[in-house]
Amino acid sequence: MLSVLRGNDARRWTRNAARFVLAQLFVGAVTWGALRAGANATTAGFAFLIAILGVAVSTNLATSLISSVTATLCYNFFFFPPVGTFTIAEPANWVALISFFIASLVAARLVLRARTQAEDAEARRREVEALYALSIDLFTATNRVGALGEAAARALGNAGATGGGLVLFGRGTYDQRVISWIGPKEEEIEDLIAGVGRHNRPLEFPAVAGRDVYLPLDIGGNVVGVLAARRTTATLRALESAATLVALAVERERFLAESAHMQALEEGDALKTSLLRAVSHDLATPLTAVALQIERLRSLVGGPAMDVVDDIAEHTGRLRRRIENLMAMARLEARNVLPRPEPTPAADLFRYVREHLPLVQNREIDVRIDGDCPDAYVDPSLALEILANLVENAHQASPLGTAIELSAFRHPLDPERVRLEVADRGPGLRPESDAPNEASDTPRRGLGLEIARSLAGASGGQVTLANRAGGGAIARVDLPAAFLPAVDEVPA
Repeated sequence: MLSVLRGNDARRWTRNAARFVLAQLFVGAVTWGALRAGANATTAGFAFLIAILGVAVSTNLATSLISSVTATLCYNFFFFPPVGTFTIAEPANWVALISFFIASLVAARLVLRARTQAEDAEARRREVEALYALSIDLFTATNRVGALGEAAARALGNAGATGGGLVLFGRGTYDQRVISWIGPKEEEIEDLIAGVGRHNRPLEFPAVAGRDVYLPLDIGGNVVGVLAARRTTATLRALESAATLVALAVERERFLAESAHMQALEEGDALKTSLLRAVSHDLATPLTAVALQIERLRSLVGGPAMDVVDDIAEHTGRLRRRIENLMAMARLEARNVLPRPEPTPAADLFRYVREHLPLVQNREIDVRIDGDCPDAYVDPSLALEILANLVENAHQASPLGTAIELSAFRHPLDPERVRLEVADRGPGLRPESDAPNEASDTPRRGLGLEIARSLAGASGGQVTLANRAGGGAIARVDLPAAFLPAVDEVPA
């Protein structure tokens, strides 16, 4: 690499030296031409000034300044008397010579400045065109696989880079995913990219031709990757603008991926809801026929066979409840449940549960309602569904002959809530780590509990479970309390 750098420096020095020699020869040629034409001092001065302007247009500042000195010396030696010497006899000629020298220097400097500004303007124009083309590539083609890497490669090409590429981060700066890369990729490149990602600062290094620049892709203070431009001649500002566009395109691609994922989830939820509705509807029809046949059997059989019929009726009712749960879940998934809350006494809810839940008709149910218990501000149909599922779970978990206790009272910590409790004397809840799939704990974690929790959440409340002192479990339903507006007393 050092030999290559030295070779480049030698070629650059040779090129500058050749331009310097040609510039001095050009000044000499102008001098010879003016002498051959018999030009006077004024005409020769204009010729020399034009020559200096030409040298300034085609060479650098140092060559222009030395050419100005050379032209001044030739002007003095060949055109100011006494000719052939560097002596100036008349003071006016001193003024003319000094004026020429200053004019040549100023003209050369102005020409060089104008040329530099024109070159900078042209470079900015090319950079703006490249950034515009990059923005079009990034924001119209990122829906195609590989378009981001191709656009980044074109951006590096427009920046004059002959190597580098786009690298995105995963969980950390060393979790690197190469989107595109041109040229060799040394082992230390990974460490450089990781360092840029950690410190969120660009790095620049001299290269064989130009320099290597590593720019972080910053999105809201989070570095998502690095754009590496190797052996580039573009300005840092242009490269940072390109990195900003690439970062925005990466964020857009991530957003499109998340949007597609969310759309797939929504379509999956819609399909699941449709399946639940279809299955529930198809099961409800034969269950109705089974229920009718059970009632017919009751009139045809007697004695021990009646116990079998009652058992079939109980399991059929349980299956019907599961179908109703599936229908409720389908309504929740479709967001078709719109609560219509109203003040609802706890006593009415408990009575409705006993009347509409055939499974517990023969079960002893103890009801306790505190005198200061406020009404629940809830949709009665949703509250009934919540309690029905919890009471059914308690019925399945409790041994025969034990009572289910229903309680209602003001929330002990939040006076703006009412608490409803469903308590049983079953085996209670098992810890999550202790065989959660045990049969005694299955009703607690089944579909009914999930339905109750979902409906409670839609009603502005929540459902919690806890073990009960002396054995059993308690299901607590916390719901908003209803408070009637105060009425001013009418004076007698």
